[in-house]
Amino acid sequence: MQSMSARLDYDQKPEKTMDGALVSSYMCSPESAAQEFEISHQLYHMLTGRSQPKAREVVMYRILQSFQPGEVTPEQANHIGYELAMRFTGGKHQFVVATHTDKAHIHTHIEFNSVNLDCDGKFKNVKGSALVLRRLNDELCRENGLSVIEHPARNSKAHRERAAIKYGNSFKERLRQTIDRVLPASTDYEDFLARMRAEGYEVKETAHTISFREPGRERFTRSFRLGDDYTLDALHDRCAHRRRRSVEGKAPVQRPSGKKVNLLIDIQAKLDAGKGAGYERWAKIFNLKEAAKTLNFLIENNLTDYDELTARAERAGENFDASSERIKRLEARLSKVKQLKTHIINYSKTREVYAAYKKSRHKKEFLERHGDEIAQHEAAKKAFDALNGKPIPKVAQLSDEYARLLAEKQAEYERYKAYRQEMLTYETVKQNVDRILGAELAQQERQMER
Repeated sequence: MQSMSARLDYDQKPEKTMDGALVSSYMCSPESAAQEFEISHQLYHMLTGRSQPKAREVVMYRILQSFQPGEVTPEQANHIGYELAMRFTGGKHQFVVATHTDKAHIHTHIEFNSVNLDCDGKFKNVKGSALVLRRLNDELCRENGLSVIEHPARNSKAHRERAAIKYGNSFKERLRQTIDRVLPASTDYEDFLARMRAEGYEVKETAHTISFREPGRERFTRSFRLGDDYTLDALHDRCAHRRRRSVEGKAPVQRPSGKKVNLLIDIQAKLDAGKGAGYERWAKIFNLKEAAKTLNFLIENNLTDYDELTARAERAGENFDASSERIKRLEARLSKVKQLKTHIINYSKTREVYAAYKKSRHKKEFLERHGDEIAQHEAAKKAFDALNGKPIPKVAQLSDEYARLLAEKQAEYERYKAYRQEMLTYETVKQNVDRILGAELAQQERQMER
């Protein structure tokens, strides 16, 4: 959900879309598209009872459409992107179209919901979907007098690797993401390697290559196999660039106050698991640094009493749990509001069909032709009966309530993120203090035994 929101927020950045003028959508609001997509999936699971393992669950599909520089206006590009999304989805899926003008070539991001508008089926991304999309795109470009790529180059990435990335099982993609996350916070190349080890990766260097081994994998992965941005020289250059920017004051490295505290490493357990002397030396240095950060945190937050630290950790956990419960309640109500709204719309659409069905003398044949409409009508009637005599609300009222609940959820989610970070920080600090105190007690006991 967070990744989907981030993706849609990026697509709709004002500086890229002429202050939002180049953002259009179908059957959803661009500002709340992520939440609406998520609720559609919840309704889909509820109505069909079908589900996928989390690693294989596709919530949203993305299309990127680029144009030859100088051939198209931004407004025309957005119109073509909208038409492409409509033809490709058949008008059965919500989508958002955002055209970017911040590059030399105008390009459009299209994100569409994998669940259909009725929340009873999903987009089938069959083997030939990409070819169908390309043909639709070329057809649209020709209709608008634009050029097309007559002989597109084949994608050189292996099919197995693409499938692994798609379903989140690619160890190469995980390594790329870890490097991209760790490197910007590193002060230099050595610090980058230390941070990679802290992530659990083993590092092996030669004169011309660097390799990483993910925990649980048998073999090392040479970094140059990840792409041109991950060769040994490229990693050195990226680290040097970060250092230059820090020295010049363009992107200063954030230090002490608020710096994340990491959990101390259980060195003996790692040694028992087969780690060597080199890892032991690095882990001791890492633990010293994290112990210093733990002490700084205690001083900055005026925590000199262990009981007070425990109390704050418990309060942080309680705040997080309470916020989580509030979000769950809001999500449950949002789901009910949307479902009731769907029933009201379906009831109105299928009323005449259902009346004809009741009058028909050949109900079996009628049901075969209009089974879906009749099922929708009966489901709506059942939902209205569950109101226990309360008046059926207007669609406009439900839309207003949905918007209000969505705003409440968004505000609560910001508090939820802050509470979660606070809880994790206090739990980490407390565990570090417990480990440090435990080590000191063990040392005192050994001295007394001597």
